[in-house]
Amino acid sequence: MKLKYFNAAILTAFILIFLPAASIQAQAKFGIRGGLNVTNISFDKLPDRGERFGYHVGIFADIPIMLDFIYLQPELSYSLKGAAFEFLGDRKTLDLKYIDFLLPVAFRLGSIDVQVGPFASYLISKPDYKLFDTTEVVVDAFKKTDVGLTAGLSYNFAPITVGIRYNQGLVDITNDKGRPFLGEGKSAVGQVSLGFKF
Repeated sequence: MKLKYFNAAILTAFILIFLPAASIQAQAKFGIRGGLNVTNISFDKLPDRGERFGYHVGIFADIPIMLDFIYLQPELSYSLKGAAFEFLGDRKTLDLKYIDFLLPVAFRLGSIDVQVGPFASYLISKPDYKLFDTTEVVVDAFKKTDVGLTAGLSYNFAPITVGIRYNQGLVDITNDKGRPFLGEGKSAVGQVSLGFKF
């Protein structure tokens, strides 16, 4: 069922980004964005858990709903997330590769955008969590979908935009196979990005 919702969200993203109504197409702007991720997942059983550094890159639209004040800013991006941990003095990482669809509403205050809205993510990698104190490997330890809320600020000096945002997952992304070893886990991602509007 969650996969159906995610597919619907992706379809909506393409419609909003690539097929805007003629009445707003002249006012809409499109762009590319990329930057740094600082991610963590709240696994209560992961030893010495810490932040994992990754990146994101994608496309976005800036569609006016109320000109010079309210904008819809759908975004579709590739994002490397996960968490870091230590085992026997060695730093290890969980690498989770996602396609993210974000749908924030932006309130434009001069050159500043204040953004808030939902996001949905789909896991495209197949990370396995290795039990380092044994020879076992937990296969398919993570759910395919994640949903949550995004909030951020961006500064616009056309055509460049610089932004920061925080994405908080609201669901446990560990499945039944991984939960006995990792516990429950919700994603948290801080992002710093640089964008260019066409």
